[in-house]
Amino acid sequence: MIFCSCILMCMSDYLEFSIILFYILCAILLWMYISANNKSNLSIVLIKSSWLLAISFHFLSLTEILVSNNVNMSLFNALSLVGFLLSTSVLITSFFSNTLYLGLIILPINAVLFLFYNSDTQLVISDNNFIIGHIIASLISYSVLGIGATQALILKIKERQLQSNKISNFINALPSLDELDRFLFNILFSGVVLLSLSLISGLIFLDNIFSTFILHKTILSITAWMVFVLLLSGRLYYGWRGQKAANLTLIGFFVLFCSYFGAKSFVQIFF
Repeated sequence: MIFCSCILMCMSDYLEFSIILFYILCAILLWMYISANNKSNLSIVLIKSSWLLAISFHFLSLTEILVSNNVNMSLFNALSLVGFLLSTSVLITSFFSNTLYLGLIILPINAVLFLFYNSDTQLVISDNNFIIGHIIASLISYSVLGIGATQALILKIKERQLQSNKISNFINALPSLDELDRFLFNILFSGVVLLSLSLISGLIFLDNIFSTFILHKTILSITAWMVFVLLLSGRLYYGWRGQKAANLTLIGFFVLFCSYFGAKSFVQIFF
């Protein structure tokens, strides 16, 4: 029994190392590709291959979410699942549009996440399919809006660089401000739809959504939803874009992040 436990522990360590290695390798290759003057198809193949390996190993690590017939949605597991959804979504969309640059932020964050891996902490959720479905819907909406926040950050960087006349190869390789702006609002619209469904499912299936224990989570989630709806309305009626749109996106995502992961941190530290 002890021998089997040691083998499983070693396999887990190798898995973590592989995830970190391929995420970092992919981020380095991606930076070199975007910053280079001459871009080759071989570089793209290497980037996407290492990216695919990273998310494949990442997927294998997600098996720890299952505990007997229940779900262990600890802080690390929730962050890991969101990170997996983010990196997988960006890789898939890169086959249809120019979105690889988002990996420059998402890939290193995933690597850092596994540097602080902790398999001992558990926050087990009952096998209620409706509650699990609500949580998964919430994490998917957070992932989509996380892509939006990453896009907003890239947009801010490019706009500031253009305003300061410090234009590097990296900035030149990014899509135009109009394209970045258009993609940002497409993502935000999808994210708000998913977040709305998540909030509605919470109201329907969670009996204690307004209880003292998770009241702050509910309030913060609704506040974040209002920020995003305000932003989409401002875009529709007043043509909001650029720094204003990026700043509101980051504010909305920060509030949303605190609503879920802030609550989880509190629970795991004090309970």
